[in-house]
Amino acid sequence: MTGNRRGTTQIEMLVIISVCSVVMGASGVLLHGMYRAGKESRLAIEAGAAVARLSLQFRRDAHAAAEAELLKEANDKAAGLMFRGSFQPTIEYRQQGRAIVRTAKQGDKVVHLDSFGLPAGTEFSWTLDVGQPSVAAIRIARPTRRGTNLDAMFSQRIEAVVSIVRQTRGEP
Repeated sequence: MTGNRRGTTQIEMLVIISVCSVVMGASGVLLHGMYRAGKESRLAIEAGAAVARLSLQFRRDAHAAAEAELLKEANDKAAGLMFRGSFQPTIEYRQQGRAIVRTAKQGDKVVHLDSFGLPAGTEFSWTLDVGQPSVAAIRIARPTRRGTNLDAMFSQRIEAVVSIVRQTRGEP
């Protein structure tokens, strides 16, 4: 009895289901990788923008200040920097968690608060080289992850000269 077969056998169905499973698994892995890469690039862009904002504001504050002071923790480790000027509020930069927080104070009253959020694992160090002129600096670094050295590019040192004297027209 030979006749026209109109259906499919179980083996053909198993082959089709197996091929579909492989395609779905590969597309799932690919989508997960794309989402992770998108998230990491978004976080890197946000961190770069925060460092750029911090760099600009830090330099402005240092240049406008008459003096700078290194803030210390109880164990004598540097905890931040403070800038003072004659006519402006006192500016403090401190690490709070994963962010650097800029606080502008008039006396004991907080006038302005700004936060520069950075990724987890970011390390900060504060330095103040006292001299003529004084140089205040923040070093921001992120340790390497997953055996790659790509995060080494994230390391940055922001330096600013304290008390740059601005001359107006007609002054020597």
